Amino acid sequence: MYDALVRSTLFGVRNADKVINTNDKGRVFADIGQFANAAKAASRLDNAVGRGAQAAIKAMGNVSKESKVLSTAVKGTKWAAKNVNPLLIGAAGYRVVTAKDKETALKKEIFGMTAMFSAESLMKRAFNSSKALNYKSNINNKYLKTGLLILEGLVFVAGSISASAFGYKVGKCFFEKEPGRETVTTLKELYIPQAEKAEKSEKIDNYEKEFFLPGKEKELTA
Repeated sequence: MYDALVRSTLFGVRNADKVINTNDKGRVFADIGQFANAAKAASRLDNAVGRGAQAAIKAMGNVSKESKVLSTAVKGTKWAAKNVNPLLIGAAGYRVVTAKDKETALKKEIFGMTAMFSAESLMKRAFNSSKALNYKSNINNKYLKTGLLILEGLVFVAGSISASAFGYKVGKCFFEKEPGRETVTTLKELYIPQAEKAEKSEKIDNYEKEFFLPGKEKELTA
């Protein structure tokens, strides 16, 4: 459960930071679900943290029985915890709707979300493969096993964030228009080194200067 606790907590903190400090307010519902999953994972731990989380969840459940508002909030939180990924897609939709260039934003979101979910799927397969599970089951040292699970959670978060950033970067390269430019970046332009671009630009400038020298004008008019 340590891996799930690390994942949900880090994602929750990261999304909370984006909700508070940026205009990405659509993440708030997914954030609630992630923190709920973190609490759920913590309650399964066989230590003081787990017992504290269990007591908090139980107390919240008892209080919610006496209030319709709290009862609805608890039900909403449970639903959010089970539907974090659809809520993240909803947050992406919110970013598209609020963007100035909706078409470009949609294309970027498709690249970013696809890369993120693909990477997460591959990591889950790797961590839950028979070899990985057998290896973990053969570890007798509980501290080493806990450390490995925490490492899994950290790798999962880092991999998800990196894949998402890469996807958005690719989407930006292909679809985000530059000021005063109507076409998107082509594959050829994407891979031409900047130094080569600058050299070509300099050659063109020098040619234009030489062409319009006074001596050249005389030759042309003679």
